[in-house]
Amino acid sequence: MPTQRPATLQDVATAAGVSATTVSKFVNGQKRFSLEVETRIRAAIDALDYRQNPVARSMATGKTRVVGLAVLDIRNPHFTNIIQGASQVAEEHGYGLMVVDFKEKTFNAQNLLSTLALRVDGIIASSRLPQEALDELQRIGKPAVLFGQTDPDQPPAPILPSVRIQGYQAAFMLGKHLQESGRKHLVYLAYPQSRWNQERLHGLRDAMPDATIRVMELETQTMEAGERAAATALYGSEKVDAIVCYNDMIAIGLLHEACSLGVQVPEQIAIAGFDNVPVTRYLTPPLTTVDMCSEQQGEKAMELLLHIIKTGQIEPTELQLEPRLIVRASTGVQRKS
Repeated sequence: MPTQRPATLQDVATAAGVSATTVSKFVNGQKRFSLEVETRIRAAIDALDYRQNPVARSMATGKTRVVGLAVLDIRNPHFTNIIQGASQVAEEHGYGLMVVDFKEKTFNAQNLLSTLALRVDGIIASSRLPQEALDELQRIGKPAVLFGQTDPDQPPAPILPSVRIQGYQAAFMLGKHLQESGRKHLVYLAYPQSRWNQERLHGLRDAMPDATIRVMELETQTMEAGERAAATALYGSEKVDAIVCYNDMIAIGLLHEACSLGVQVPEQIAIAGFDNVPVTRYLTPPLTTVDMCSEQQGEKAMELLLHIIKTGQIEPTELQLEPRLIVRASTGVQRKS
């Protein structure tokens, strides 16, 4: 028994008694018609169970109904949460999401962004991409929104619309908490490849002006990096009573190794990170961290991008989100000065 072919746009036009051009403009949202004509078209679409070919629709409108999202490492739950937030908003508005994972290797970022721009209606990208990649994103001219922390090296007014979070404020809050807990000898496990690293260090130093702060630079921002750094951070020549990590992934590896070495956390050493990735609350002890609003960054960036796509208005908007200190047991013991 032959399979019935799918209904075509011409079939809908014939059933509705209008031209194929009229049906095309109606289904693509290019033009409104009288109530009587639109009612006939809708009835024909329902009766024929017409499903529009997305490739044909893209050719007709120049729109793909797909948005690109460029992240630096999809293995990091911080970026996974950003994807989740962006994906939910995109789905609610009938858009698909195409994710590009740079795997922390951004030497070819300009070419990847240019290729991505050919396949999507707009792009959301991390503001931690190299400046030349951000310049390329602006040159492309496709609707684009950045997400991430504020950067002291960037001009006050953003070149591209962005959703930002105050990294300095996040580190300052964490530093104040450690100071109030009596911590005076800090190690900061840094990730210098990040444009945001210095901002976090500034916040810690300003919050703890009387503390000694030793900086250890790591080549990656992974759990394994935190684990490898543990012995040096814990048993260096200088005294240490608190370790702050560039992100939660480093902190998780560090905490695991510290406990394996018999270090009492937080009685001997306080450990903290940034991002508030979901697993941190289930560690032993649970990890103190700063919530950098990962999922909300994705949601707000997508909302802003879809507004730009819809209106065609690109303005250097900067939406600021507020970080939130999450105090847990890894720093929770009050210490006497």
